[in-house]
Amino acid sequence: MALALRESFLRPTYHTLVPSRSGRNERNTVRYRLVVSASARDRRPQNVEGNFFVDHTCIDCDTCRWMAPDVFARIGGMSAVAKQPASKDENIKALQALLSCPTNSIRTEKPMKEVVEVNKMFPLPIDENALPGVYHCGYHSDKTYGATSYFISHPEGNIMVDCPEYKEILARKFDKLGGVRYLFLTHEDDIGEHDKWARRLNCERIMHIGDVDYRTAGVERKLHGDGPWNIGSDFELVHTPGHTKGSVCLYYKPMKVLFTGDHIYKSGETGELDMALIYNKQSVSLQMDSVKKLLDLDFNWILPGHGRRVRFKDYHEKNATIEAFLASKEHLYGNVSTRNKEPSFA
Repeated sequence: MALALRESFLRPTYHTLVPSRSGRNERNTVRYRLVVSASARDRRPQNVEGNFFVDHTCIDCDTCRWMAPDVFARIGGMSAVAKQPASKDENIKALQALLSCPTNSIRTEKPMKEVVEVNKMFPLPIDENALPGVYHCGYHSDKTYGATSYFISHPEGNIMVDCPEYKEILARKFDKLGGVRYLFLTHEDDIGEHDKWARRLNCERIMHIGDVDYRTAGVERKLHGDGPWNIGSDFELVHTPGHTKGSVCLYYKPMKVLFTGDHIYKSGETGELDMALIYNKQSVSLQMDSVKKLLDLDFNWILPGHGRRVRFKDYHEKNATIEAFLASKEHLYGNVSTRNKEPSFA
């Protein structure tokens, strides 16, 4: 079950599951569609007064809070507008968050003509000086519970990491940037509309066989074994099982960036490294062993699918932070290097 759908069960007042007219899928199970009641689109009372607001369909994915932190905050277990935009920059960031919200839960009381121009800004540069050619796609998808996807411009072929919601306007921007040669899927949860993107961009999809199922059977390049594997000379694929059996990180060596999918990220609540253990499909010990692999890689950035990005000062700070994280988890779960079995958090 998709995480967005799983989360919807927590709010039965606003969401109802009904059988879809399309009948049954490839596994002969009934398809369902999510029906949102009108009251779900009402303004949450936690919003401050003003034009922007978040409604009750918010799934607490955190996207708006890191995209426009001066405007949005977590209040009452979901996002809300804590402060209305007070500058042009804040207004643009709030509109970028509005367009990227996977459930269209961010709204305005009055139409804003600026949204047309903001719509043309995607993909957004992560850091034009430190990471030239690395972009945030925007348009987070409800099919991935709002996961972040990325675009990498590279002379040997551009790469898209995981999938945003399919938008033709974004596809045309990719065309202008030289197209997409590879669609790298970090793991099974964040595949989104990979088939639609692959057809439109005529690109080669890459995914570990451990996460391939009926939805991704057509993936062109399936990774087998423990790796590592390479895409050209600048990219290394690192097998990091734990969150899922086939989780793989993309290591962009010259830029010192690690695209981690849902393997590891910075928590928006604590500001510390974290893992989404409640959604794990493998053991804690396996994932911790995968985190240890990161100590051998020379990177300064973590760009995750879920959670906040991380920028380290250098290799030494990166390793000190990861070692402290491992020590804290070993305190909770025991010595992962010697334990033979851990409970799974499926």
